[in-house]
Amino acid sequence: MPVLTNEYLKYCPKAPPVLYHYCSVDTLISIIENHNIWLSDAEKTNDYTEMKWLFTKIREVMDETISSYKKIYDNELLQRTKEIALETVENLLLKRAPIAKNSKSFLICFSEASDLLSQWRAYGSDGNGVAIGFNTEVLEKFMYDPFYTLTKVIYNREDTFRFLHMAIDEQLKWSIESSIDKGKGEYSESELIMNVSLLMFSIWQESFVYKNDKFSEEQEWRIFRKLQSDNYCADDGVDDYGYADFLDGFFTENDKYLGDFTRSPLKFRSSGNDLRVYFELGFEKRKRDIIKEIIIGPKCRIDEFDIKLLLAKNGYIVDVFSDAISIKQSECPYI
Repeated sequence: MPVLTNEYLKYCPKAPPVLYHYCSVDTLISIIENHNIWLSDAEKTNDYTEMKWLFTKIREVMDETISSYKKIYDNELLQRTKEIALETVENLLLKRAPIAKNSKSFLICFSEASDLLSQWRAYGSDGNGVAIGFNTEVLEKFMYDPFYTLTKVIYNREDTFRFLHMAIDEQLKWSIESSIDKGKGEYSESELIMNVSLLMFSIWQESFVYKNDKFSEEQEWRIFRKLQSDNYCADDGVDDYGYADFLDGFFTENDKYLGDFTRSPLKFRSSGNDLRVYFELGFEKRKRDIIKEIIIGPKCRIDEFDIKLLLAKNGYIVDVFSDAISIKQSECPYI
């Protein structure tokens, strides 16, 4: 859950009744025939700043915050505080920190827009694919597991900076104050490191909510899930059990997941010279109500009747004459 974002920005957006997943025809067939959606590695999307965008803005906020403390604390203490904060940020981003190294984040993306040209180009096989309209009410059932979050992405720069200031300004002051021995007038290096590091980590946990404003047209919502270990590497660098712990059952299938749903074990596929990790959330018991409509892409040659055959054969509609799932043609004049 984006706990701090919800608290500081009063961020509780209401999801629209239908959210659209743009994809290829092959992916449509896979979703329909296998009754599942994939949550894939969050750091291997088409945005190389994914999960990093929030921290790219933190240096500017730190400079402003530290500057505002100059009349309260001496310069040496402030500079050391800033060094610790930025070093922690770098270690988290580069996965040098064990708490980042022993974690994996997964997501699936949706859009509020049902027929958006940029979405067709980027995710719908350049207009040759489809947009699957999912019933948000059913998707929200996954949120009964507290480790999942369905959230709207924040692109707005003002909101991003406002969140960072609200998360940092007073908390950083507390981190400094708590490290100072009032009697001796000195600060504890270890106390300062611990306090500032924990603050940076709490902000890092919110990274999945924020995205580069250049992507704002996407109007993205996402289901997000982080796998996190509570164990850390030993001093010798050997991780005896941390990864096995953070997988926490994700090597095996859960066929009774949140009642009507299932969850696959972790799976792997190749992508060029890379390895992609993902897992599947199955919805076979809810296939009659999880899909509300399908938009045929502007360059897609699929016949509406063929989609109905696919849906009927796999039990999503009672027969090929059913209009329970609306099928429409894109109105984008894209060739």
